Amino acid sequence: MQIKEKRAIVTGAASDLGLTISRELLRNGVAAVALIDIRESAGMHAMDSLNAEFGRNRAVFFHCDVTNNSEFDDAFKRAVTTLGGLEILINNAGVINESDFSKAIDVNVTSVIRGTLLGIQQMQKDAGGKGGVIVNISSVAGLHSLSQLPVYSATKHAVVSFSRSFAQPYHYQRTGVRIIVLCRELTQSSNDLPEGHRYQSQKVDSVAHGLIYAIRCAQNGSIWISEDRKPVYEIQLSDSLPLKPDEYSAEEN
Repeated sequence: MQIKEKRAIVTGAASDLGLTISRELLRNGVAAVALIDIRESAGMHAMDSLNAEFGRNRAVFFHCDVTNNSEFDDAFKRAVTTLGGLEILINNAGVINESDFSKAIDVNVTSVIRGTLLGIQQMQKDAGGKGGVIVNISSVAGLHSLSQLPVYSATKHAVVSFSRSFAQPYHYQRTGVRIIVLCRELTQSSNDLPEGHRYQSQKVDSVAHGLIYAIRCAQNGSIWISEDRKPVYEIQLSDSLPLKPDEYSAEEN
């Protein structure tokens, strides 16, 4: 997929990885990017910074709590209207919160599902859209177990599973919307969590560079790893159980 002149939405875009992704999208030629975040002051500053760097009206900010369904729906629709369309969606909003598992699930899982459905609704070819790509940001914690972060790990496993399921031919052949997962690395240091461990994300610019590559080249349903500040690479996951006879038929159809 060519990125130039496309319209993009990034959630959790006020700072850190979300802001870096937004900047990288603009650097690679997107027409405009909508930033969605609950942090209003940081979001406005991010918008002003991007517009100063890339030109007026290249970035627009929408204040929104992605865990509030009606608020998220409204902000998403206003963003699409302002952009004049949508071809790229990055579901990046996420938290580490082991003490409030409900909040972690609402941000890391429910908002990703809702964002994906909203994005497909806007882009799906069987409803008059042009197709597009959705990148759901997960983590290596979504590929194996972390004893220090069981809730976070569970939410990121959910993102991987949901994305893989929605990338099946049954959906893609109708919508023309690719669903891709990008798993970012977590590195361990000290003095934060009660268990005595701290997990900090790797340098965000390498993750953003990998995301651009995935948008351009990744196949629907693929899972990519970004770690050690190296180029992203794809992994293959095998299902633990064989398909039943009726599932074979469903796949063939």
